[in-house]
Amino acid sequence: MTVLTTAWRAAGSPARSDIAIAGICARCGSPAELTPARAVISKTFTGFGGWIDPSGHGLCPACCWGYDTDALRLSPHLVEADPPHLTRLTKTQTGELLQQGCLGSGQALVVPLRAGRKHLVPTAAWGRVTTDNTQLPWGDSDARRLRIVARLRGLGFGTRMLAAPAPAYPTLRRLPATDWPQVISWWGELDPWRVADSPWLALALHVTTPLTTKEHTS
Repeated sequence: MTVLTTAWRAAGSPARSDIAIAGICARCGSPAELTPARAVISKTFTGFGGWIDPSGHGLCPACCWGYDTDALRLSPHLVEADPPHLTRLTKTQTGELLQQGCLGSGQALVVPLRAGRKHLVPTAAWGRVTTDNTQLPWGDSDARRLRIVARLRGLGFGTRMLAAPAPAYPTLRRLPATDWPQVISWWGELDPWRVADSPWLALALHVTTPLTTKEHTS
């Protein structure tokens, strides 16, 4: 099963009451009772890449759910294949999960970097982290770099500093001099992520950013 179908089943296979016709889903190609796409997606929707037939009659219940469930666009979600399971995560829980190591082949993690902007679950893939713009493989080396980002944040280095090629001296000098070699070593380990528009660094910075007051209370 696809990630979307698995997540939909884990959510209880929600049905629709606005079915118009039986046919082939315009997105996934499954035969199903269809809901008109205009009842699910907005007029400004442009994410038709990967749809079987964007001009088709409508969407199946699973695809409707994937596009019409606001929570899927607002928070990270972990989908697990066997048995089907869907878990809504906080940003902190997402970071903790990714620090543990590689994702399993029966896991898919969806992380909206800008809440509400894009539909990610319909494009999610097994063994990958799906963010706003890409699907990332996630291995043990990535987990180690994320742990480094978290440690450097704990030492006072902020988001813009972590993207820089060298530690900010005003922050570095506040640390004991005996810590400097370790900080510099850690900094160098993040170099593979310091490329233009690195999706790995964007993800790492997002899941390690301290929670706002609103996030703490939600």
